[in-house]
Amino acid sequence: METASGCLGVQEYDTVVRAHVSELHAVALRLCQNPADARDLVQDTLERGLRHLDRYTPGTDARAWLMTILRRLFIDRCRVKAQHLKRDIPVDLVEERLCAAEQESLPRWASISLDELRAALSHLPETFRAIYQLHALEGCSYIEIAQKLGIPKATVGTRLNRARRRLRQLLEPQVPGAPDTDVWA
Repeated sequence: METASGCLGVQEYDTVVRAHVSELHAVALRLCQNPADARDLVQDTLERGLRHLDRYTPGTDARAWLMTILRRLFIDRCRVKAQHLKRDIPVDLVEERLCAAEQESLPRWASISLDELRAALSHLPETFRAIYQLHALEGCSYIEIAQKLGIPKATVGTRLNRARRRLRQLLEPQVPGAPDTDVWA
């Protein structure tokens, strides 16, 4: 597998590449998250490996050597991309965007008062209210609730889920014309 000079020849390199190219593609795809970029990265990796065959030490792990090349090329591409992003945006535009950024409105649940929650809880059937209160207010686990109420653990999860959905319905404003779904069914 070695040439007379002690390094891989082109034919031996081809054999090594064939053995590891699918794994190189898989790793490149995970890194790039884009099939076209992954193919380019693998192609550049194989090209660099071929140009630097003299740096490969025969008898060592060729797969690890190729993966190192691939990883370093990917990091180099990320650095170049980050530098281009920094250079492409004028400072004035960044300041405009920062000043013009609107504050995001808080979700509805963030503004629910304790009185609204109590009122909504009072509309739940007792079996669901008890499970919700034990879990949300007292911090009991499903197993503890099941033991206290003498019901199966799976029933605790089901009732807690239904209680949460019903509370959400009671606390969120209703959209006119939307169907009223019954979570107790």
